[in-house]
Amino acid sequence: MCSCAETVNPVSTNISYGPDDRFANRVLSSNDRREVLSILEDSVTGPADDPARPARYGVRWTDVLLAARAACKDVECAVISMTEEEDGSVKRIAITTLDDQPVVLTVERRPEPEIYRASASAGLFENRTELAARLLESFDAAMRLFGAKPGWPAPSADDDGVSVSRDS
Repeated sequence: MCSCAETVNPVSTNISYGPDDRFANRVLSSNDRREVLSILEDSVTGPADDPARPARYGVRWTDVLLAARAACKDVECAVISMTEEEDGSVKRIAITTLDDQPVVLTVERRPEPEIYRASASAGLFENRTELAARLLESFDAAMRLFGAKPGWPAPSADDDGVSVSRDS
């Protein structure tokens, strides 16, 4: 026979067991604060004095996939995949519409200050020119919005569910 008593979670009951309670809030002294900040600063790898900045020419090449996703939301499409040429100079983004029509957004890397040139084709017979034009307009606007934000390294495509492949 076991006389096991049910234990109550102190976090859910909001019960504090005094200063030795490991879940209790702590107020740091100035010495403790300096020690914690020192530990945090020591854990940083890389430069800590180089803050993120908006893009120099208003757009960033690394924002192409993010801008394509944002543009697709505006025109009710979805990004399927992105193919990148081996040298990284051209990105082709396969997109589908709600009525299952293929769309291809091709983004070519250009020298500064231009950064990129985009073109789009939409429809099975590339006959949905209005959709292609709206997608390009939305893509350009999204590129400028992402370029205005302070930049950090772009997330890898493996982390976000979109397949990226390189052409040989």
